[in-house]
Amino acid sequence: MDGGKQAHLLTPLSADNAHVRRNPAPNFWALAPHQLHQHTDSSCSLASATMILNAARGVAGQNRVGGLVSEKRLLDLFDHTDWRAGIAPEGGGRKLLELAAHLDEALQHYGLTDWRVETRQVTAADDTSAARLRADLTALEADAGFFLIANFHLDDFYGDGTDVGHFSPLGAYDAATDRVLVLDVYKADYEPSWAPADHLLKAMARPCDDGKARGYLVLRR
Repeated sequence: MDGGKQAHLLTPLSADNAHVRRNPAPNFWALAPHQLHQHTDSSCSLASATMILNAARGVAGQNRVGGLVSEKRLLDLFDHTDWRAGIAPEGGGRKLLELAAHLDEALQHYGLTDWRVETRQVTAADDTSAARLRADLTALEADAGFFLIANFHLDDFYGDGTDVGHFSPLGAYDAATDRVLVLDVYKADYEPSWAPADHLLKAMARPCDDGKARGYLVLRR
């Protein structure tokens, strides 16, 4: 992948797909059919949530033709919030805890009552945060029904000068190479790519401009 000072750290899935071909990677295969491109520059939270909810409903046996979660259907459920304004062009998006609350409410609406959302705030790229991240990534590989959405700083991750936060689901973890697969929802600029786990952790550890922590969300049964 060309175009950023961190490009040498990233390997596109199109160039390296051996892990997901040779290993079960259950949550990658649950997510891959639902890969989306966010429809505004601020709607990564909505695209990520839609992907994750469809994947979870698929694992739970709820998906039906004509009955998938769409971005519009999901957003229509949240007119009592400011999510719609947040994902408008230049809308400012969502913070980590805001998306956690939206996902928790969506689980109840879609009948995923035996699922829960857990928040992992990352305030430093230290050994404790790294150990917790790798434990969650190992769980991602182990069983279907354990999904992660990362909230990271774009320039810190891609090195392309984009000074904003971003959400995208994580699809797989290759423990042998300590790389995580980021299924980026901004498909206009970024394709699904492998990144060193420590590199992603550093991009998640950078706080928002208002000082609020980034990190990642876990959606699990």
